[in-house]
Order: sequence, then structure tokens, then C-alpha cells
Amino acid sequence: MIGFANLFLIGFALDGAISLLDDLVRVGSDPTPISALRVGVALAVLCAALGSFCLLAFDPRMPKRILLPLIAFLAWCALGAYPLSTGLDSAQTGGLALSAIQLGLALGALGWIRMRSTTHHWLLHASDLPSKQPRIGYTLRFAVATAVIAPPLLAGIAGLSLLAQIERETAGFMTFDLTGINATAREYHREDQRIDLIGMAHIGDDDAYRALFESFAGQSTLLLEEGVSDEQGLIGEGLFYEMLAGRIGLDVQPSFDALLAAMPASDTGVPMPDIRNADVDARVFSEDTIAVLGAAARLYQSDRLAPALKQFQATLDALGPDATQTAFRDLIDNRNAHLLAEIRTSLDDYQRIIVPWGALHLPGIEDAILEWGFEQTASRQHRITAYQTILAALLSRDAAR
Repeated sequence: MIGFANLFLIGFALDGAISLLDDLVRVGSDPTPISALRVGVALAVLCAALGSFCLLAFDPRMPKRILLPLIAFLAWCALGAYPLSTGLDSAQTGGLALSAIQLGLALGALGWIRMRSTTHHWLLHASDLPSKQPRIGYTLRFAVATAVIAPPLLAGIAGLSLLAQIERETAGFMTFDLTGINATAREYHREDQRIDLIGMAHIGDDDAYRALFESFAGQSTLLLEEGVSDEQGLIGEGLFYEMLAGRIGLDVQPSFDALLAAMPASDTGVPMPDIRNADVDARVFSEDTIAVLGAAARLYQSDRLAPALKQFQATLDALGPDATQTAFRDLIDNRNAHLLAEIRTSLDDYQRIIVPWGALHLPGIEDAILEWGFEQTASRQHRITAYQTILAALLSRDAAR
């Protein structure tokens, strides 16, 4: 048992050293000659960490103060390393920081062992460990403590990492604070022209979308609406969000035409914007993209999440990784190119262009309009929904069962 724990310590240190070296010599995202070795060592160390955790449960001699921090660090990294992963400028910088922390933890653990060892060992030795024998009571207490503490802690870290990843992927056009979910609206100006980019989520509180639309009033203003048309019926019923929204107590984002029709006549003399769909028709999508959309539609509409997720993943596996890349290119890159053409053309006729699109689209749109000479002049948050609304809906569903 002591030998296995020492192998974990050596592997942890070696993993940190190899990872740090790989990050230091890496240029961009291209792999280096030692990247494959890094992956192999990391997988072996993760397996050894699981074994070492089991040792802690059965052998009371194992030093928890040394092994648990290293195991916890690996679990934290596996779950996204929040908030360090989102607080740095790039993934490469984050990887370098994590590698340095891992090597520092390894050296600290080895130094602690050396300092506490009466025989001046750098690794665990039987003579330096307490003479305790395995006991059923000890193992049961360890198991109960793990069952009580670990699941909510790991779930919390994973959840925070997921939210942080969404913020990173949307460049902050979708954000999460302590009380709810927010859409970010940013203004960009070039001389007397203005473009507003607003991150959308397709579901939220109906009142929030109505208030957002009312803020769009202004002269010479055009709203470019998102929404893939399907004139040939290629994607069937499409991506309806009603079932998903209903489960968590939210509303589907209404069309802006519907919001405009429901608004009373303004007595201020300030007109609401013109509205134009700036999206593509499904006929421009590849067969792989149509298949992915069909699988996603079935997932959204299913009332049994676990089997629907399994079926969705099975569809993606059958299509292969190239299909997923093709779908991303069709659904994000190609639609962005179409939207940018619409924005450029519309600037000839309007002073202000409003683009309330899905938050994943907007980082690319932002990069493009900045290249056109626009400069960001303002940013503000719009509340989409509060966590309290979602929690109340989930609790009411559980109570109904």
C-alpha cells in the first residue's frame, strides 16, 4: 500500500513536470513531441489518484494531509478548474498556471515528507507512519464522510465550471451572477452609425424580453432578427423550446414581430424599429447538419431526459466527428457570414442596427465589426431570469410527482 501511494506521488510530480515543459515549449494550440507522453502520464496519474483515495479509506496509516490535497487538485482540474480557468487571458496561460501549481504541490508534498521523516526519506516510509491497523469502523466513517461531502462539492464545482465555460465561449454576452442569468448588450459606434449586439438564450422570462424590446425604440433603427426558416420542411418541427422552457418555469423567447404587435401605440413620438429576419433557410445546410438538428429537436421535445440524451449521443456517434464540425460550421460560421452581410448592407439605410442573436454567435460578429472600425462605447446587463424562478419550477415538479 505504501508503495502504491509513493508511485502516485512520483507520478503526480512527473505529470506536473512534463505538463509544465509541454506548456513552455508549446506554440499556440499545436501539440509538441511530448504532448502524447503528457496525456498518457496524466491518465495513469488519474487512475493512481482513485486508487490512492481508496487506500485512504482502508488504511488509516496513509497521510491524508499529503495525499488528499493532491487528489482534490486533480479532481478540480478534471471539473474545469473554476475560477482559475476563466480568470486568465487564454487557455494556454491557464494550462501553464495549472501545470506550475501541480509541480509546486508535488514539491511541497515531497518536502513535507522529508521534513517530517525521522530517516530523511523523500517518499513515504513505514517507519515514519503511525502504527495503526485497518478497522471496519474507520472505513465506514470515511465512506459516510465521502458520501456526504463529495457529491455536492463536486457537483458545485462542475456547475460553476460549466457556467464559466459558457461565459468564456460567449465572450461574456451571456453571464451568471449570484441571483440569475443575464444577457449582455454592447453598443458600438463609428461616426454617426451604431450597432447593438445583445446575447440571447431563446428561453427566459416573458416580461424580460418585453422590457428589452421596449429599449429598442429610436429613429432610423433596424432590428435583424434570428430564426432559421424551413421552406422545404427539412428539419420537420424544428427546434422548439416549449418543453424545455416549461420544465424550468420559463417562457420561449417571443418573436419581435409579436412583441411589436402587442405593444400599445406610443405617445412619445419615438418609433419602434423596423424588423427584418437576417437568418438563412435550412436548405443551405448539409445533410449532416440536418441530421444533427433533427436529433437535437427530439432531445428538446422529449419528456424523458436520460434516454433522450443517450439517443442524441448515439446519433452523433453514428454520424462521426466530422458531422459535428460541419454542423457547427453551418449553424455558427455560415450563419454569421450571412448576418454580417445583412448588417453591412443595412448600414447604408439605417443609422442604428440592433442584433439580438444567440450569444454563441456574437463573439465572431463582434470581431468583424471591430475590424470595420466600430468601437465599443457601452455595455449593460439585461436580466433574462432569476434562479429562484427555475428552482421553484423544479421543486413544484418534484412535489407533483
